[in-house]
Amino acid sequence: MAKKDVQVVIKLEKVIKRLGFGVPLLLEGKASKAVPYTECSDIDEVKALYAEGTATYKAAELIFRQEEPPDKIAVCSSTDKVVTALDGLMNKGWRQLLVMSEGTSDESTMKEIADYLEVRKDKMYFANVDDLSDLSGITPKDYEHTVAFYYIGEVTCPAAALVGATAGKDVGSFTYKNQILLGIDPLDISDTELTAIHAAGAITFVEKAGDNVTSEGKTLGGEYIDVVDSKDWLIQQIEYKVQKTFNNMDKVSYDDNGINILDAVVVTVLKEGFDNGMIAVDDEGLPTYYTDFAKRSETDKADRVVRRYIGGSFGFDLAGAIHEAKITGYINI
Repeated sequence: MAKKDVQVVIKLEKVIKRLGFGVPLLLEGKASKAVPYTECSDIDEVKALYAEGTATYKAAELIFRQEEPPDKIAVCSSTDKVVTALDGLMNKGWRQLLVMSEGTSDESTMKEIADYLEVRKDKMYFANVDDLSDLSGITPKDYEHTVAFYYIGEVTCPAAALVGATAGKDVGSFTYKNQILLGIDPLDISDTELTAIHAAGAITFVEKAGDNVTSEGKTLGGEYIDVVDSKDWLIQQIEYKVQKTFNNMDKVSYDDNGINILDAVVVTVLKEGFDNGMIAVDDEGLPTYYTDFAKRSETDKADRVVRRYIGGSFGFDLAGAIHEAKITGYINI
């Protein structure tokens, strides 16, 4: 046979994964066997810890099935209730909590889990809800870090699809409303039913313009989830990078030079937030963030004595997102 001039090689590539903001945690409480907190980069690593038929495996599979899944997830099983297990997990790098044992006997209730995390303000709880009466004993406004995902169907942990579709994206670059999810079917519900779901503080999954998408993007407390993400991300990044500055420098002097270093760190974080779409632009297309750091001469002597600087502040206009539109047309005759 003559030598071929053309060779075709096909390689099967995996779905592109991204780091995003934090790591989704699949936590099972009241388990018969404990599994320590483990971070997994793909479903095969999950399979080494959980059998295919388990809730944790199915939820992980749903996360990794999404178009832009996170770079990794975390799994954990505890023989204790979820709220008790969380005590030893709060210093880990996870962000989004999915509970594999929701509704099982003697397990922490959704309210107990939400109450536990709301006090700490740096983690998000994505709860699965199949009956709106489960939300009747909860005062929605108190739950800024809890998302109630209402869904009826033969899907294990449907909220995992929402987490999988969003956890890998850059904070500020997206909104949780109208997210296309894979692996679950939209609910066939009326406008009246949808209104009731939203009024209860939950969001759900419906069909719009031929696409299967999330119906809304709010927490149980009524705040937009992307706003909560943005706020938490800014706090985390500024705290982390200012601390890193203290760690990496022999001394940050208590003068205008040292103060300018702190100012520059905050500006760097704000610029990144702007680049991600978190911060709005003005009429000239410039970012609307600002910083205001008091000079040494403007600080109090008592603060200088104890080496405490409290004169820094920043602000910005949130870019937000357009979730609805009304467009008027005119026909001339």
